[in-house]
Formats: sequence, structure tokens, C-alpha cells
Amino acid sequence: VLLSAKVLLQTLRSNGQDVEEELDPAPPNQQITWQIWLPGLLSASLLCTAILSPMFDMSPFELAVAVLFSLLVAVLAVRALGETDLNPVSGIGKVSQLLFAVVSPGNVVANLVAGAVAEAGAISAGDMMQDLQCGHLLKASPRAQFVAQLVGTATSCVMVVVAWTLYSSAYEIPGPEFPAPTALIWLNMAKVVNGGGHLATNVFPTAMGAAAIAALLPAMEAILPSSRKWMVPSAMAAAIGMYVTPNWTLPRVAGGLANYAWRRWDPDGAERYMIVVASGFVLGEGLTSIVNAGLKSSGVA
Repeated sequence: VLLSAKVLLQTLRSNGQDVEEELDPAPPNQQITWQIWLPGLLSASLLCTAILSPMFDMSPFELAVAVLFSLLVAVLAVRALGETDLNPVSGIGKVSQLLFAVVSPGNVVANLVAGAVAEAGAISAGDMMQDLQCGHLLKASPRAQFVAQLVGTATSCVMVVVAWTLYSSAYEIPGPEFPAPTALIWLNMAKVVNGGGHLATNVFPTAMGAAAIAALLPAMEAILPSSRKWMVPSAMAAAIGMYVTPNWTLPRVAGGLANYAWRRWDPDGAERYMIVVASGFVLGEGLTSIVNAGLKSSGVA
């Protein structure tokens, strides 16, 4: 954030148009100026605070801290997703949990909610980055995409409740088929940072050392000339490589090898159909799981 402060200030002072015209081929009447996103951001933050505060018995101050911190970690999420194609939202949520061990000590519920707010912000920022980048390549209107995002958000508020009701009525959550291991990790993390557990020896100095290295590398990248930036390794990519389990990485390796073989065997066909085939695998699995949940909840399967 500090390294990008100059660009942010230039964007606000120039009404966003000078920088946007340089980076975005869309005409000014199709771009999203700060007069649109800043009031929207403030309104959404206030709405989040007003809903979650009575729901989880948290003070407005605690939720304000959670929302502000989610804005900072969203920058990490966008950088990680842009560099590695993976958004480490769970790890980002843990950082928020560490913060709330100081902001609200002993409060496990507040700790979990703060982590959830940070993770939600990271997920949304990463998804919007990918959507807007795709629109940028296709020369689509950013403002039309922005309106579509608002419609999708409003629709998802309903659909996520329907999906949860469907799956929870068909399966035991957590249970044998949906163990929800990440939820257990979140709960254990909340207990540990609030004095309800223990960590291995020397975890704290190791984490501090890794954090110092990860903070130094982007600073070096910003200082070095363009011809030398390749010398600086990506701490984000290295961290994700250690964090992600093999059940995530091995399918990506298999997909990468399949992509490589297809491009060697039939470059034109791979160029036309690879994305379509890969998308079909992803969507097919998701749609089939919904059908299976519906059949099971209705007693058919």
C-alpha cells in the first residue's frame, strides 16, 4: 500500500481520468471514477457494520477495525492472485485473527467474524480483479461490468442462503462427505490466539523472520531498475507453494501437462478449445454436485 501511495494520490487528484486513460482503453464515460466507488465503499462498510454488530454482539469499533483491515489485506489478495493464479484467502483471514487477538482479547466469536470479513474482502477483490482484467482484454465497458457486479452481488445474497439450506439438508456439515476442515482450522486458530491452545516451539521468531523477508523483497523490487527486477523472487509465490496442499497443486500440474501436450500436438485446436474444455470440467463438477445435493435432500439418492 505504501509503495503504491503515489499512484493512489495521483488518481484522486486527477479525478481518476489521467491515470485511467493511460492504463485503460475505455473512454472516460465508461470508466468508474472515485465519485462512484468511494461513496459505495463507505456505504457498504457502514451496512456491514450495522448488520454484523447486533448479529454477533460486537462493538461498532471492532467491526470498523475488521473492515478497514480487510481493505489492506485485499491488496495482498490481488497481488497473490495476479502473480500465482491462487488467492490465499484462508491465510489472509488468519492474519486478521492475529490482529483481533489484540483488539478483542478472549473473544472467540469476534475473532472468527473478523477473519471472515477479511477473507470476504480478499475473495471479492480477487474476483473483481480477474473480471476487470478479462474485460480490459476484451475492451468491455468497466462501468457495465460494475453494474453487473452489483446485480450479481444482490443475487448471490439470496442464492448462497438457498445453496447452504440445500446442502445442509442433504448432508451433515461437518460430516463424512463434507468435513469442512478449514472451519476447524479457523476455530483452532481463534482458540490459540485467545489463550486456548499452544503452538510449536520457536513459531513466533520464525514467522517474524519470514515476514521481514517478505516485506523486504517488494521494497527491493520497487527500488531496482526495470532491467534488474527479474532478480527479485516472489515471496508470495513461494509462500503459496508452501501453504497449498498437494490436492490443489497436483491437479494443476496435470492440467498444465495436458495443456502443454495439446499445444504441441494441435496448437490451433488448443488455442480455440482449451479454455472451453477446462471451463466445462469446472462447471460440470459444480453443477453435478448441486444436482446430487437436490436428489439426496428429496430422498431420491
